[in-house]
Amino acid sequence: MSKVKLPAAALLLILLTGAAPLTASAPISASALAVSASATAVVDSIKVQSMDVKMVFDGVSMQPPVGQHVFIYNNTTYVPIRFVSYALQKSVSWDAKDLKVTVAEPSSSELVVIKEYLMNAGNTSTTATKAKSISLNKVKASYVFNGYEKAVPSGQSSYMLNGSLYVPLRFLSESVGNKISWDQKTKTITATSAGYQEQNNGSTGSGTAGGTKPSATATPAPTSTPSAGGGSAGTGKVTYEQITSETEAKLTALQNQSSAALISLAFQYLQATDPAIQADLLAQGKQQLASSTASFNSIIAAAEKQLTDNGYSTDIINQYRATFEAELQKGMEKAKGMAG
Repeated sequence: MSKVKLPAAALLLILLTGAAPLTASAPISASALAVSASATAVVDSIKVQSMDVKMVFDGVSMQPPVGQHVFIYNNTTYVPIRFVSYALQKSVSWDAKDLKVTVAEPSSSELVVIKEYLMNAGNTSTTATKAKSISLNKVKASYVFNGYEKAVPSGQSSYMLNGSLYVPLRFLSESVGNKISWDQKTKTITATSAGYQEQNNGSTGSGTAGGTKPSATATPAPTSTPSAGGGSAGTGKVTYEQITSETEAKLTALQNQSSAALISLAFQYLQATDPAIQADLLAQGKQQLASSTASFNSIIAAAEKQLTDNGYSTDIINQYRATFEAELQKGMEKAKGMAG
């Protein structure tokens, strides 16, 4: 099999979207659409309630990155265009100057990024996000799908929230040429890519195809037995499970943010032709990794102190660090191998 020829530094930037930071069982999410806030040509804004939904792409249950949502406005279901396009194995580029989104078949280099993302997104928790009130800005964006310009239907619009662009689900489905269905009763979005349809002759799979769920890491028992009450209700003492659960929630949130930032930089790198711009993007990637590592260490140190102060085992801390270091090294070796 031929190898994708990319600079090792660029591949490392891409592959580390799934390596920093890691916990023993924390999921990895997809990325947000990177745009310039000053160039969004905001007309007005809307306030809606996001929905608790399920998403199944090519038989695999996925969830959008933290901070991205699905919502209904004026009887139209809206979804984040980059997340859904990636799930259908399409590339997405954004021209901030002309406010234009281009969705097309990915190059071999882009497909490396997309497949890495899909593998990780398919390994996320299938628990849907909680509904919440969100405010979005309307954006006058134009769209090109596979070389053809498409306009959002009359009465519908495009909306922006925290760098993510949202479009009507039916508009996206018809434009990319893939069947995307919405089940109002079960609140489920189901879609299949062309490649998946060909491979499975139209079969939608069992819900786990295309991704292998990571095995759960057993939680070590405390080394000391708490006094009467066992650290549960009635003693006021924080439990081992509370400490580790809160720690993993923080690590997962940090991981999602880091992953989104890195994969966005990786796509910008692949699309850039100016060496100076590429160098700047790589520098940004290194800064992001350094910042994420510092935050990872800070979270771990706080958790270790809590465990120690309450008389619990700190073995889980070693697991977090070992997993982080192992995945970091694996990402480096994979990057060098693919660039060689």
